[in-house]
Amino acid sequence: MFARTTTTLMILLFSGLMALPVAAVDLDTLALLDIVEGITLTENTALNFGDVALGDGTLTVSTAGLMIDPDLLSYDTASVSQGIFTVDAIAATAYDISLTETVPAAGLILDNFIINIDGGADEAGSDTFVGVTFPNASTVLNVGADLTVDSATASLGDNQTIGYRLTVNFN
Repeated sequence: MFARTTTTLMILLFSGLMALPVAAVDLDTLALLDIVEGITLTENTALNFGDVALGDGTLTVSTAGLMIDPDLLSYDTASVSQGIFTVDAIAATAYDISLTETVPAAGLILDNFIINIDGGADEAGSDTFVGVTFPNASTVLNVGADLTVDSATASLGDNQTIGYRLTVNFN
């Protein structure tokens, strides 16, 4: 009986010790990731509104480089062009595109950007485009916009510029 009790106590003691947590443990593991090509953006042609009269109104350069001028402000459209950019990125992946004026000019407002991807349909009505998919690894992005002129504060002068930022991010 003593031997059986001692054996039972030893089994209980041994199994109890095995269940105690250890003070430290090491586990080597792996982090997973995919390395992809980054996005590169190149301006091929500047967005150009050409020669504009000092008056009040809005004119638009389309993504095809055409002038839409209901207020008759444009008087020489020979140098008018849409902005043309090449975006090198992963094809068939969703991206967010935003366009914002960054360096304003007195009396001139650049907004209501329009984009066209590889000659497809225009996407308009916003300065931010979410979930845009590029069909090719190298994609042509055409940019048009509205230019609003306020003759009370705009200045006469050649080669005036309005800065804007084109941002392309992974969605």
